[in-house]
Amino acid sequence: MNKIQPLDQVRSIVASALNRTAKVRKNFESFLTETMILILTIYGRLNFLSMSRHGDSCESRFRQNFKKQFDWCAFNSGMLLADDGHRVAIALDHSFISKSGKKTPGLGRYWSGCAGMAKRGLEILGFAQVAAGVSDARFLFAVQTMPLSTRGRTPSYLEHMKEDRDNQTAKCLRAIYDHREQLLNISDILVGDCLFASYNFVTGAVRLGFNVISRLRDDVVLHYLYTGPRKVGRGRPKELDGTVDIHNLREDTFVRETVSLDGDEVTLFSATVKGKALKRKIKVVVAELKCGDKVMRKVLFSTDLELTASEILLIYHSRFQIEFLYRDAKQNTGLEHWQSTDSDRLSFGYNASLSAVNVAMEISHRILEATGRRLSVASVKRVLHNASMYQHIKKFIEGQKSDNQKNNYALTDEIPSNLLFFGVRDSA
Repeated sequence: MNKIQPLDQVRSIVASALNRTAKVRKNFESFLTETMILILTIYGRLNFLSMSRHGDSCESRFRQNFKKQFDWCAFNSGMLLADDGHRVAIALDHSFISKSGKKTPGLGRYWSGCAGMAKRGLEILGFAQVAAGVSDARFLFAVQTMPLSTRGRTPSYLEHMKEDRDNQTAKCLRAIYDHREQLLNISDILVGDCLFASYNFVTGAVRLGFNVISRLRDDVVLHYLYTGPRKVGRGRPKELDGTVDIHNLREDTFVRETVSLDGDEVTLFSATVKGKALKRKIKVVVAELKCGDKVMRKVLFSTDLELTASEILLIYHSRFQIEFLYRDAKQNTGLEHWQSTDSDRLSFGYNASLSAVNVAMEISHRILEATGRRLSVASVKRVLHNASMYQHIKKFIEGQKSDNQKNNYALTDEIPSNLLFFGVRDSA
């Protein structure tokens, strides 16, 4: 670990990720590197003034560069999870950003999961790479929920929406369309919570070339598909064969299997049926879960009929990893700190904070390989803060050399382990 300093590792990670993006200027590359280091070393509120105090650039440089457009999806594609045979998917979820005031763009009332109610603030929609059965995720990009103009010709992926083409679903589909090729290079599976289990979203996503995995309501209406002999003569062939009761499933249609999930045995019942609300054939997985003495059943679905029941369950279970990215960004990298009356600067700040979590995870893996210590994002930030303090002290001492050799102190480029890991604890 000491042979390659942590701050140098941040620079190498950022430089490697920038190789996947469109050609950027040298000054922007140095700015982005400095920004990532400052986000991961500053304790306290993050804003342009505090970054100028701790960094080598002036406040105006941060204001000007935060206004620029940058391909965050391509940048974070250089830090994806390793391809080790697990089924990869793209998780998407909204996150509430606390914000007060009157001039912030996009300010409104949005749902806060922590509060369990709608609150005044901001909201972002984030995309992350997840893998089935892997307790990890990598952030891709985020867009702020903003009012959209619906002028002009309606895109083909929104034509099925008869009205209100400026709602949350339409904004999600527009964000997916803007990054369609990049997302398809990662995975063609989108996984989200119940909000995305709607006809408008599923139909639009399928038209864009994606499959959707999500959870249906407990009172969802599903129909068995008719597989008997076809009627000879005029008239529409029979398609449906009764309504599905999730508590009394047909054994001749639903296939039963048992899988292990977080150390617990989960019974799955899977079949291809038709969803009334989704107006299409879907692969349904009824998961029987034990909660204390109670046994409850939850209904998952996939538009990809070829996926197995265990794959659908594990992919949906991995969706929750995006919540940990939001948590780490809010607690450690200042996701809720950015202040500006310009939407571009806010968007840059949100993506920078979440991308810094990716960088911290990469540093954590390198520390694990070198020292065997497993560190959280908070602990990685402490390590980088210690390394930054050491560099500042070393620079100060080198600038205070005198003619009297007895008064000269020398610090090596190699940071001692006891200083580098001062105050750091391993993650549980």
